[in-house]
Amino acid sequence: MNRLTVFPSWRLSGLPHFRLALLALLAVLGTGCGSDPQPQPQAQAPVFVESTQSAVNVLANETVHFHVTAKDDAQRALGFSWEASAGVLEPALSTATASDVRWKGPECLPAGTRVKVTVTLTHDVAPATTRTFLLSVVACPESPAVAGSALASLVVRPDGTVWEWGTFSNNSGDVSSPRQVPGLTGVKAVAAGGLHFLALRQDGTVWAWGLNIRGQLGDGTTVNRDTPVQVSGLKDIIALSTGYYSTLALRQDGTVWAWGGNEYGQLGDGTTVDRSVPVQVLGLTRATALAISSEHALAVLADGTVRAWGRNSFGQLGLGSSSPDAGSPIPLVVPGLTGVVSVCANSSQSFALHADGGASSWGVNSYGILGDQLREDWAVPGRVPRLAQVTALTLGDNFAMALLEDGSVQTWGDNSYGQLGHGTYTRHVSPARVPGLAGVKAVAAGRDHALAVLSDGSVRLWGDNRYQQLGSLPAAVNRHAPVQVLGLKEVSRVAAGGRHSLALRTDGTVWAWGSNLLGTLGLKVEQAASTTPVQVPGLAGVKSVAAGLEHSLAVLANGTVMAWGNNSVWQLGDASRPQSYAPIPVAGLTGVSAVSAASWYSLALREDGTVWAWGINNAGQLGDGTTINRATPVQAVGLTQVTALSAGAHHALALRADGTVWAWGDNLFGQLGDGTNSDRLTPVQVPGLTGVVAVAAGQFHSLALRQDGTVWAWGDNSEGQLGDRASTTRVTPTQVVGLAGVQRIAAGDAHSLAAPGTTPLVTFGWNVYGQLGLGPDFKGQSRGQVAAFLGVRALAASTEHTLAVANDGTVWAWGANVWGQLGDGEAANSPRPVTVTLP
Repeated sequence: MNRLTVFPSWRLSGLPHFRLALLALLAVLGTGCGSDPQPQPQAQAPVFVESTQSAVNVLANETVHFHVTAKDDAQRALGFSWEASAGVLEPALSTATASDVRWKGPECLPAGTRVKVTVTLTHDVAPATTRTFLLSVVACPESPAVAGSALASLVVRPDGTVWEWGTFSNNSGDVSSPRQVPGLTGVKAVAAGGLHFLALRQDGTVWAWGLNIRGQLGDGTTVNRDTPVQVSGLKDIIALSTGYYSTLALRQDGTVWAWGGNEYGQLGDGTTVDRSVPVQVLGLTRATALAISSEHALAVLADGTVRAWGRNSFGQLGLGSSSPDAGSPIPLVVPGLTGVVSVCANSSQSFALHADGGASSWGVNSYGILGDQLREDWAVPGRVPRLAQVTALTLGDNFAMALLEDGSVQTWGDNSYGQLGHGTYTRHVSPARVPGLAGVKAVAAGRDHALAVLSDGSVRLWGDNRYQQLGSLPAAVNRHAPVQVLGLKEVSRVAAGGRHSLALRTDGTVWAWGSNLLGTLGLKVEQAASTTPVQVPGLAGVKSVAAGLEHSLAVLANGTVMAWGNNSVWQLGDASRPQSYAPIPVAGLTGVSAVSAASWYSLALREDGTVWAWGINNAGQLGDGTTINRATPVQAVGLTQVTALSAGAHHALALRADGTVWAWGDNLFGQLGDGTNSDRLTPVQVPGLTGVVAVAAGQFHSLALRQDGTVWAWGDNSEGQLGDRASTTRVTPTQVVGLAGVQRIAAGDAHSLAAPGTTPLVTFGWNVYGQLGLGPDFKGQSRGQVAAFLGVRALAASTEHTLAVANDGTVWAWGANVWGQLGDGEAANSPRPVTVTLP
């Protein structure tokens, strides 16, 4: 190390002058073994002292000016080099300390694309320094483009046609699958309001149809339109946004035009008068993006700032206050917002997307829609935590969606209809990824449902389906006609529980779907439901299955029985637990050939022809001569040579080898068929029935199939479940008229099925959920035919839904679907994305 040697004065006084000079020289130069060179100062990198850009957001073919000023501590000459990820850079004009360049943008870029313009600052000594500017360019139309309203959905196909489905206010009514909107071609974008719709064509004109009571179609009238009409006086339009009754249009010159409802000044023309033709929004020039809700509107300017106008009762204008008097019928600056590239709005919230990929939100924080659980209602913009790399934002009624650079989607807010797509109905107060979605190009939100366009051009939808806005029939909750259960083939048996379903495949595996309350699906986890079949883990070599109200049974090849689900009254044959989420063995049972499960009890048929029962016994349904609940199997008294059995809600049936039928348990409605209404604690023979080959027990009624192909019914008939088109209770078996050649029967809570060999399946009884499978036009009918089925391999019926195995081994389902028990992947309000197949 270099050292400057300093001597004390008393040592120097007696030395000769020449020696003093020598010492001084040595002290300056430094000598001796181990001395180091003097460290040279490190060269400092140049720094930027000023950087500006004339615009953050760019219209088609627009030019942006960039300027930087820099300095170097040693006053060296500086070099500037520029590059851009898109667009064209003109030659830079640079001096020793400053540089200016002009950049010309393209016509458009894919939605969400951020252009990066980078300047690199160098000199001959230190490392280079860079500064990157971000730009947002007007988006090219996506194909297909999507839009969602409160009750319907739209998609633009690559050929420029528009397709719609859902519920409409005009004469079109309900549309359950996509249909083409007539007269529209060359369309590049669509927008959906409350009950009206808009299309932007390639020529810059706008077309509208639907409800028009506030002039929201912009054709100068208030007449509703079934087919599109041109919006008056608009040309060179590049973007649209629509609220419930109002619409905004952005022209190529950066001006904004508005029409429709204006009670809060949301049209921005300085009045609160509705407009049936477009008027210009006051004071807006060089606008690049816009959004309108039912009550307020937003616009982004080229410099990245935001303007807001309309109602402000919830702080949605972002002006720092929230009151009706704080609203404005003309645009006002939203303070504190810079670098914004796009906006979205609903009635009481506003969002802004920044060039850095983050987002800001303000307004009412209902359901956590602002994306920050620590914020209540905010009248000024605040950043959404943990949200980055966003390319697009959209809002539903009380939920938000963000499309990220990697093609994934995040959602948060209200989830009452499964609109977050997370597979649950639980709300999220911060952004969370939608599972199973990748390669997404565009997103849109309706009031309570969501849409996504994938890179392959297919469309995914989820959320509310009460109005068929997911493009599937029937509306919403239930299926009035058979739908195929997804992914299941080679099925030999099915079982229908209260809110779940089971299928036994020919390979001995068991598959389950629907409600998983208390473990009814046997999946070992506490998930709420599955809308598609999932394999029950740990089960192999199964030869029979049964489903009760909230529990399930399976017979293994070795003759033992496994049970899972609710165990509140020991219906699993185990007194040690309230429920089981995975199959457990029923103790003490061997040699079992078949099982049947009811609401809260279970039956097993052994190979020796005896019947064993366990669970609740309040009406004597266990057949052991008592009303004592049993945690382990007990034998039904006096029954031998039994070949089949069926458990009803509180009564049971057994078929003996001699063709006679025996019944026990509850008899309030005569469902035991013995001519009385007295409960029976032990089996009694059903008089007058011989030659029987199959039995089925419903909630309060019973069925028997005779060898000659006739069907006999008795018990409760309040819903026509006895098939005689009457409602008279029968305490003894009565033949079901009009049935012949029947091969299989099944009984649900209050509906019945009979499958002839060569004619369509016949169903009768309760049909409020479509469980008869007769279609939406026959909801009130109590008997009919399911034409799709000419012979079936197996049947099962439950409280509100029905299952059938076709001859080809595929499974079909219809009726109630709130818990996904139909297995078609939708579960009424589908909590997961489903595919809409376009014609």
